[in-house]
Amino acid sequence: MDELVSRGIIIKQNNYGDAHRMLSIFTEDEGIIKAVRYGVRGKKASNAAAFQMLCYGDFKLRPSRGEIMTVVSADILDGFYPVSEDITKLSLLVYLADITYTLLGEANPDRRILSLFLNIAYAAAYRDEPYLKLKSAYELKLMCAGGYMPRLDSCGVCGGGAEYFSPGKGCMVCRAHHGAEDIKTSPGAAAVMRYIAGCPDKRMLSFSAKDDQYYKETSDITEKYVSAQAEKEFASLGYFKQMAGIT
Repeated sequence: MDELVSRGIIIKQNNYGDAHRMLSIFTEDEGIIKAVRYGVRGKKASNAAAFQMLCYGDFKLRPSRGEIMTVVSADILDGFYPVSEDITKLSLLVYLADITYTLLGEANPDRRILSLFLNIAYAAAYRDEPYLKLKSAYELKLMCAGGYMPRLDSCGVCGGGAEYFSPGKGCMVCRAHHGAEDIKTSPGAAAVMRYIAGCPDKRMLSFSAKDDQYYKETSDITEKYVSAQAEKEFASLGYFKQMAGIT
């Protein structure tokens, strides 16, 4: 079978057998694909650093009879290596990769979501941004790009003024229509969410909050929104919080 070259970033990795590594590569043309790199953990392995989490570049792939491809070689453009030197940043990117995989699934090309992930990986590696700002901005932008744009301007039930966010409904709700699972939302956090949802993708981090509490409040809301719409709890989120000392 013919080999192909696809540009992408490794968003998951697992050891396979005695010396191999199973990779999930988020590619431009094929979406998220599974591929194995044979012998990468062996003593004679060369260029092993190119086949690990967050390596971005051009991967030469050989299709097989099943769904899993073989990685023949890789020409790495960026490894976002500062992330690997900070366990909190790494655990954050593992979580963001996890929700991306869950929302998008395999073999569904989406260059917009890939660009969002690359932008957040770059910011984590090379910019000094609060963890929770990175987290909430990506969570909400991912949901918008994936077709889950929330209504944030008024109550999604009656159209009136809103004080709560409903993760299940995907909208703000007023006092009369809020439920037990809905989250009281301050005007500051609501403004942050409206900015993230409405701004151009490349400017999703071009904001600052007057109080760090807004980052925490927005993060609490966006993670619950992701979980509610995905109908899943993410163990990787708990690990990130543990590393970041977030209660």
